[in-house]
Amino acid sequence: MKAKAILIIGMPGSGKDEFAIVAREMGIEVVNMGDIVREYTNSIGVSISLSGEIASRERKNHGMDIWAKRTIEHIKSNFVVVEGVRNIEEIVRFRKDMEIGLVVGISSGRDTRFGRLLKRGREDDPRNIEEFAVRENRELSWGIGEVIATADRYICNDSTIQDFRESVREFLREHTTQESS
Repeated sequence: MKAKAILIIGMPGSGKDEFAIVAREMGIEVVNMGDIVREYTNSIGVSISLSGEIASRERKNHGMDIWAKRTIEHIKSNFVVVEGVRNIEEIVRFRKDMEIGLVVGISSGRDTRFGRLLKRGREDDPRNIEEFAVRENRELSWGIGEVIATADRYICNDSTIQDFRESVREFLREHTTQESS
């Protein structure tokens, strides 16, 4: 039996990590594709700040679905939220190897996302608007715009964190109830 998954997509700073936190609080396994990229980057002795470049290189050398393949290897349960899908080829790979419930797009305005990334301060986050634009353009070059445009459902994250978390809880309660019936 194939594992079932909900695939989460969104631009940097849209709220994917917050979605994952809520899912984990509800006892759902979450696998973060970005963590897998950062883990790989670290394992080859490269600074995490270059993880985007490493992700691009690996896609060029091994195919656009390389990170989906590597992510699938990390899945341990029969129901999982996969955070951070970036292109159609990854969705095709997940659909081939897993049963996909829904592809969920997390949307949030550009200025809001930039502010969140500045506050988050992760090593690979942009420090200024120029770095933010470079990151956005890199992710768009991977095909994330097409993936977001073809999502099955959308959750807007332009209000408070409490409102967003409640929307995610409601969505997951609805979807996990359907999975168990």
